[in-house]
Amino acid sequence: MRKSVQRGRDNTTRDWKSSIIVVFISILFVLSTLYAEQPPSPKGNDAPELEFSAERAMKHVRAIAQEPHPSGSAANERVRDYVHDQMLALGLSPSIATSPHTIDMNDEEKRIDLHNIIGKIKGTEPGKALMLTAHYDSTPYGPGANDDAVGVAALLETARVLQAGSPLERDIWFVITDGEEMGLLGARVFWQDSFAREEIGLVVNFEARGASGPSVLFQTSDHNGALITNFASAAVAPVSSSLLGDLYKTMPNDTDLTVALEAGLPGLNFAYIEDWDKYHSAEDTPEYVSLSTLQHHGENALEMAKRFGSMDLIQLQEPDRIYFNWYQLLVHYPASWVVPTTIVLVLIWLLLAGAWWKRGGVAPTRLALAISGVLGSMLVSVVLSFCLYLGITSVANAIMAEEIHSSAIPVQANVVFIAVALIVHLFVTRIIRYRVNSLEWMLAGMLYYLLLLIVVVNILPGASYLLMLPLIIHSVVIGGMLLTDAPIGNLNRIGVLFILAVAPLTLTTSFLHLLYSAMPLQINVFSTLLCTIIITLLQPVCSSLVSSRQDPHIPINPIG
Repeated sequence: MRKSVQRGRDNTTRDWKSSIIVVFISILFVLSTLYAEQPPSPKGNDAPELEFSAERAMKHVRAIAQEPHPSGSAANERVRDYVHDQMLALGLSPSIATSPHTIDMNDEEKRIDLHNIIGKIKGTEPGKALMLTAHYDSTPYGPGANDDAVGVAALLETARVLQAGSPLERDIWFVITDGEEMGLLGARVFWQDSFAREEIGLVVNFEARGASGPSVLFQTSDHNGALITNFASAAVAPVSSSLLGDLYKTMPNDTDLTVALEAGLPGLNFAYIEDWDKYHSAEDTPEYVSLSTLQHHGENALEMAKRFGSMDLIQLQEPDRIYFNWYQLLVHYPASWVVPTTIVLVLIWLLLAGAWWKRGGVAPTRLALAISGVLGSMLVSVVLSFCLYLGITSVANAIMAEEIHSSAIPVQANVVFIAVALIVHLFVTRIIRYRVNSLEWMLAGMLYYLLLLIVVVNILPGASYLLMLPLIIHSVVIGGMLLTDAPIGNLNRIGVLFILAVAPLTLTTSFLHLLYSAMPLQINVFSTLLCTIIITLLQPVCSSLVSSRQDPHIPINPIG
């Protein structure tokens, strides 16, 4: 009897230690994902002439963003002259297309002249041209160093690199527009020209909605299969996802690319979004420009120029693809796979639940309790997150002695909300720890993932990968456990937990990183729901952390 008790304690200790190891590995997953999405180190003035240099590009930012320069101002004329002279020095044979325009300001009509700056690098072969574009005007509220002097500087440095290298097959147009901040006016004038619509085959736009972070491909034209395939193979450190593309379609925001898409042109849109409290403010100055971000923005411009400047741009429309960055790769596959895969996953969940019920590992009442437990965890986490949000903003307002925007609160505060979701779920797990096993918890988490997937497929299909891939891995692992003699015990093995943790942690970390960077603090009221389900998918770790017994004693029927 004593030996039996001692052996049970040894197993418990081993399971607890295994869980601590998995927690450590999970933290490494999160940190490595965040590290992989950091923009590259900036290159200095001594970088080889065939490489993009953030230091060389930064001199353009400093020259452009000396003061606010909205369209129609003397400051904007100075910037226009500077960009024109730089293009001239680079051998782009620039021209300035001037168009009068009337705008409504304070219920009064005001006439301004819009001036688009157009430079070209001739290709060696006939065919449609590639257009790289950014805007040079700023808002009246700040110098526009990030929005969009960085974009202009990135294109000027890209033009320098291209001119120093071998000629590309296609013409490259560098179009620096005016009047973007007044309603995309320069772009609208540009695309009224039928010659431009006929000559250009692809548009790549460079924008900013922040002051740091990676350069993100956040929008593509429809039927993006060829665009994504080429971006995936050309980009050095791609950061993008089809989720962002679908999400952007639901937002009221526009850029110059909007006009190009309306004109029927295919296109790609790049921007960076971290430190967005600087956006459209007096703090959008060169001192708040990240050289690493500028380097990444420029490398994306250069690689897109090299890839698409060497291609036939007549036919770029192919069926849409689902895509996402995973470390230094852009994973992508046909969007047509999403619906049938979702149907198959629903059937697999039903088969798994039935097969485990037959073996005795799952009971309907216990599974129902697990489903209720997950729901309870989510509801309590949402309520506490909302209260926490109110508390953090109240304290911040009291410290600053004024009402501040939640974007000014450090992004690290989001970790507190994730901790709330974890603590709540551990508490719920402890309450019913002897009535539900880890397998039933995980099947409950998979069910909520399935329900979310069904909703997402109909609303934001580009986000389906976030739920689909963890479900596939969990289905394979939990299905494989059916073939073992000690299936529930095997779920606690380090190797198994490692496999289960890869997809939900890395994919969700990447998603939350972008979400927390671009959205205000109150987004956590939603994100805690997703965090709770992810924690449930890794339930064996949670169960061992709160209980001296890994799982309730449940006899498993033998195979066959």
